[in-house]
Amino acid sequence: MQILPIGENVQLKKYKEISVAKEFFKIQFSHLTSQPTLSTEENKQVQTVLWEIFRSKDDIHQRALAGLCLRCYVSHRILITCKTIPHIYNVSAENLFRYTDLLRFVLNDDGKTLVIVDSEGKNQHILNHHDGTTRPIPKGRGFFSVDILQRFNPNLGSKESLDNWTTRLTRQNQEIKSFLWEFGLATPSDWGLLCKSVPRSLSGLLLTEDYEIVKAFQTVYQRDRLKTRQKGRCSEPTPSQLQEMLHLLQQINITFSPQQLIYHLKRIAEILRQDWLYRKTGSTKTVPTEVYDNSTNDYFENPELPYYTDREPEDIELEKLQEICNNLFEKMLYQIIAEVIQQRIEDLQKSRGYKNFAQRFQEGLRFYYQENKSLSEIGKLWQIEWSKARRIFQLENFLEIVQYRTEEIFLEKLLQSVNKYQSTRISHEPDYLKNLAAEIRGFAYEKTFKEAKAELVTSKRQIKNSLFARLIRLYLNN
Repeated sequence: MQILPIGENVQLKKYKEISVAKEFFKIQFSHLTSQPTLSTEENKQVQTVLWEIFRSKDDIHQRALAGLCLRCYVSHRILITCKTIPHIYNVSAENLFRYTDLLRFVLNDDGKTLVIVDSEGKNQHILNHHDGTTRPIPKGRGFFSVDILQRFNPNLGSKESLDNWTTRLTRQNQEIKSFLWEFGLATPSDWGLLCKSVPRSLSGLLLTEDYEIVKAFQTVYQRDRLKTRQKGRCSEPTPSQLQEMLHLLQQINITFSPQQLIYHLKRIAEILRQDWLYRKTGSTKTVPTEVYDNSTNDYFENPELPYYTDREPEDIELEKLQEICNNLFEKMLYQIIAEVIQQRIEDLQKSRGYKNFAQRFQEGLRFYYQENKSLSEIGKLWQIEWSKARRIFQLENFLEIVQYRTEEIFLEKLLQSVNKYQSTRISHEPDYLKNLAAEIRGFAYEKTFKEAKAELVTSKRQIKNSLFARLIRLYLNN
């Protein structure tokens, strides 16, 4: 068996032979060692036997050696996959990067360490071959080749091979995707972007007409996609779909030709792409959707426009779930902020000492969250002491009430929206709901409340820009 030399400076001049893996292979498949090549069926049978030893053999040392043989095979497939990625996005001429730049993200296997996985197949453990003891590898520090084997099951179906599985997971590797995003590559297609909800942050960049165009597109395109159960990459709308979109737009007095509609759809999609890239990487990459042809005095689709290759249904579903969570969370948070503000005003109206400040509560929030004034400065404007202003606002308590109510209602709404078909699972798995609630609390805390709480103790000079603060400003401005 052979494995690629791995390291920060990858040298691809030759393979490194792993003698211990080679000997193990000869013992297990003595009838195949004399053959120069293996048939597809023989190759698959070898992979299946090795995988079963790696996952279920009682002898822990045998398991580790079987895994090492598979890691040799997987490392070679990883190399082949990385070689193809620059060509997928047609970057060879631009020399943006070479395939060797990608290897450091996925070829981190030293080819020496003996590794097994636990009984559940979730965690990697290093085996000490001298005394048979093991020690866990921390999360995020494991070998990518072993991660591929952990998630592979040759018994799932005849169509799934270890080659395809390795290629798919290598292309979907988060570090490789992040690297490609830095160049504006591996982004969703125009049509895939237009299927998503338009982020509220783009309200200043899109016209009212643009929202109507997106709405018409989604009405027709998503309906047909669901009806025909299309999966993977979103293809260009058909002429009949475009005509139906144009008809919907004409009903609200927006008239285009099919060519004009395509132009506007691509223009909007490019705005969505830049926002998508910014949220993923913190920066944008401008890629023109059309290129001007001097010979025809017309525009044509940019042949180097990066499109994401076919995506797995699981990835699409996960992204959709994340989109539902984000949109639902912002909607719930805005609603709860409005309710708690009104409740606080009502409480102040009932208070003997602070009744006169009930109608000024929103003004005070505007001072604090929009004009960035401190409680001390607000107190001076209102001609009261700082301590009294603090008791009027009770900002820590205000934030905690919003957080508690948002988590509670968010969980309820999310279960209604996403888990309506999982009632059996919830009733039969007592920990499911508890774990989901914990995940939601963590999601909500990281989404806004962590930053919002930090803003209460930071310098008054620092602009408050948490999602919590932005939604308060949105509420006050409306």
